[in-house]
Amino acid sequence: MIKIGYLISYDYNLLQTSLNTVYDYADKIFIAIDIERKTWSGNTFEIPNSFFEDLKKIDVNNKIVIYFENFFIPELAPIECETRERNMLLKKMGKGWKIQLDVDEYIYDFKVLKNYLDKYWYFNIFSKLTPIQFVGKLITLFKEVEDGFLYIDNEEKFLFITNYNKYTITRLNSNLISHYCNIITIHQSWAREESEIEVKIKNWGHKNDFDTMKYLSLWKNVNSQLYKEYINFHPVKPVVWNKLLFLPCKDINDFIDIFSKKFPQNPIPVIFFKYYELFLIKKMRKVYHYFKQK
Repeated sequence: MIKIGYLISYDYNLLQTSLNTVYDYADKIFIAIDIERKTWSGNTFEIPNSFFEDLKKIDVNNKIVIYFENFFIPELAPIECETRERNMLLKKMGKGWKIQLDVDEYIYDFKVLKNYLDKYWYFNIFSKLTPIQFVGKLITLFKEVEDGFLYIDNEEKFLFITNYNKYTITRLNSNLISHYCNIITIHQSWAREESEIEVKIKNWGHKNDFDTMKYLSLWKNVNSQLYKEYINFHPVKPVVWNKLLFLPCKDINDFIDIFSKKFPQNPIPVIFFKYYELFLIKKMRKVYHYFKQK
C-alpha cells in the first residue's frame, strides 16, 4: 500500500494543490493536526471549519484519515517537536510505503512514482529485514513575482519515502540505507505571501538556525530583474542554493504543468539491491511453496 502523510499547521491552505497530485494514486492519506492548534514553537494557529468541509468534498473514496494529537511539547526544541510528530505519524500510518509530505510539496505525475514503488512491493513483506528510505530531488520555489516564479534547481535532495517506522531527525533515519530515486518534487517553500513568510520563519523547525528577520529583508528585495545577483543564499547552508532561476507562468498550477513537461519524471531503479532482490524473491518462493504444500 502507498500511504501519504501530511503535517498540517498554519499553512493548511496550501494542502489542496498537493492533494490533487496524489489523491487518485494513494491508498490512504493521513493528516496530522495538533489538537490544541499549536505549532512546534508553541504559537497558536486556527483552521476554519471550511477546511474540513472541503476535505470531505475531495475525499470521494474515503481515503483521508484525520489524526488529532498533542504534537507540541514545551520542553522540546522546534526541530525535536517536528521529529516527534513525524514519528508518531509514521506509526499511525502502519505498514507499506510511507510518504511524508509537507503541504507545499507537489509530486507531479505521481502515477510514475506509484508504478515505481509497486515494482518493489516485496520490500514491505518483512520490512524489518529490508528497511529502506528513498531520496528525491527538490525544486524549491523561492518567490512568486508578477510574471512567474523564481526557483532553485541545484540537485537538492530530501528523504520522503520509507517502509520503516522511525526517523532519527525530521524525515531522516541515519541508520537506514538510502536510494536516490530521482523523483522530482516541487516545493513551494518561500513562494508565498509576505505575511505567510513571516509566520513560516517564526514557527518552523529551523527558526533558531539563522537571523530570520535579516533573511526576510533579503527575500523581499528579490525580483525577476535582480534574481541573477543572488548566489549562495540558503538561510542555513548558503552553498545549497547557489543561484536562482526564473520560469514565466501564470500561477502555481501553470508552473507545475510547464515544469513537468520540460522535466518528466524518470526514476532510477534500485540497482544496488539487484542480487539481494533475487535472493529475497527466491526465498519467498520457497516459503510460498512450503505453505502451499501444507
